[in-house]
Amino acid sequence: MENCKALVFDCYGDWEQGSCDNLQPIFTQRTCPEPEKVFATLGAIKARIQAEDKTMLYPAVLKEAYRLVTGELRLRYDEDAAETYALSVGSWPAFPDSKEALSNLKSAGLKLVIHSNVDNQSFEETRKRLEGDWGEFDEVFTAEDIGSYKPDYRNFHHVLEALNDQYEIHPSEVLIVANSKRADIAPGRRLGLKTVWINRPEAILGVKGFEDVKADYEFESMKEFAEELKAVKENI
Repeated sequence: MENCKALVFDCYGDWEQGSCDNLQPIFTQRTCPEPEKVFATLGAIKARIQAEDKTMLYPAVLKEAYRLVTGELRLRYDEDAAETYALSVGSWPAFPDSKEALSNLKSAGLKLVIHSNVDNQSFEETRKRLEGDWGEFDEVFTAEDIGSYKPDYRNFHHVLEALNDQYEIHPSEVLIVANSKRADIAPGRRLGLKTVWINRPEAILGVKGFEDVKADYEFESMKEFAEELKAVKENI
């Protein structure tokens, strides 16, 4: 990690908690299966939609995924509930350790880069909870900007080329930092990039079914990762 100059993050919001809060019209139905099955089904449907229509904005993806998951699980569909879920991304909570960790990483002289599957409007709300006294992200790349969704290699090439052009940062000086093995760790590894998996034990989406995908480094929290990397940089 000592030669790292840029960290490329997924958006550090709690996808599952935010989704759970806004999927209550599904979870409260008597015939609804366990949350793990709902999330697994929803994740697979989302991935299919994103692969089939790479330019569909994220709220539209969520609304269509809501409709399809209710059909697949034989649950009642409510248009207003689907719309609420689709527009909820900006309200999804940040993980409690994210802001402090970002502050530590920024003070270590690293470029902090967001690479997220959300749309621009949603991320503008999310960043309000992540940025602060420590500063702001050096670059933000969304699926809306790029025109496709991770794990498409196009997304990673777009980010890497921008970092090289703007900061002369080589891919070997980049760390991919994320919880999702499907969207971030697996494609990052296949592209020869160094990866850091934040192993949040409650995570389901993008983790279940990808147990064989191994990152170069693994930490239990962003806080632990930030402290370790800052110590490494200070001891060079």
